[in-house]
Amino acid sequence: MLKEDEEFRYAVAGLIGLSEILKEIREHDRKFNEILKVLKDHSARLEEHDRKFNRIEAKLLEHDKKFNKILKVLEEHSARLEEHDRKFNEILARLEEHDKKFNSIMNEIREIRRYMDRMAISLEEEAREVIRYKLRSMGLDVELRQLMLPDLEVNLYGVKDDIFIIGEVVTRAGLAVVERVDKILERLIKDYPSYTRRKVLKVIYTLWITPESVEEARRRNIWVVKALEELTKPKIIEVSTR
Repeated sequence: MLKEDEEFRYAVAGLIGLSEILKEIREHDRKFNEILKVLKDHSARLEEHDRKFNRIEAKLLEHDKKFNKILKVLEEHSARLEEHDRKFNEILARLEEHDKKFNSIMNEIREIRRYMDRMAISLEEEAREVIRYKLRSMGLDVELRQLMLPDLEVNLYGVKDDIFIIGEVVTRAGLAVVERVDKILERLIKDYPSYTRRKVLKVIYTLWITPESVEEARRRNIWVVKALEELTKPKIIEVSTR
C-alpha cells in the first residue's frame, strides 16, 4: 500500500512526522516545566532576596537618619567650637593687651622706685646737712650718718659725748613713723646698748606730716624738722640704759 497508494503513503508519513513532532513537543514541555520550576525557585529566591534587601534598605535608611542627626550635632558642635575659638582668641587678645598695660605699669613703677630711691638718698643727705647745721647752732657739732645693724636700720644717727641722735627721714610722715622712732630707741637700748648714751635727741625729717602726727611727736619729745621750719622743738632727754 505504501508503494501503490500515494495518499496512504503520505498519511503514514504524516503520522510518523506528527508522532515525532508530538514527541518533541512533549520533550519541550518537560524541559519547559523544568525551566518553570527553576524560574519558580529563582522567583522564590529573588523574593527572599527582595525581603532581605528591603530589610537592609530599611536599616540603611535608619542609619542614614541617625547619621544625619550625628552630622547635625557635629555641625552644631563645630559652630559652638568656632564660637569658643573666637571668644578664646578675644580673651587672648585682651590678655595680651593687659600684659602690655601691666608691663607698662611695671616699667612706670620701676621708674618711680628708682626716682624714690634717688629721692630718698638725696633727702637723707639733705636731712643730715640740715639737722647738723641746726645742731651746730645749738652748740652740738655731730657727724650724722646712716646706721646699719643686722636687723635694724636707722636713717639718722650720731654721737657726741653723752648724747646720741637717732631719727627717721621720710617724704611723708604719719603716726606710724612717729611710733617707729621710739621703737628704734627701744631696740637700740635693748639689743645694741653700745650705740646709746645717757641722753638722746629724737628727730624726724620730712617733707609732709599730718597735724595729729605733729602733736604725737610733740608728746613723745620728738623733734620734727622740715627744710625751712621746725614743727616741734628739739628736746634732749635722758634714757635708762643697761
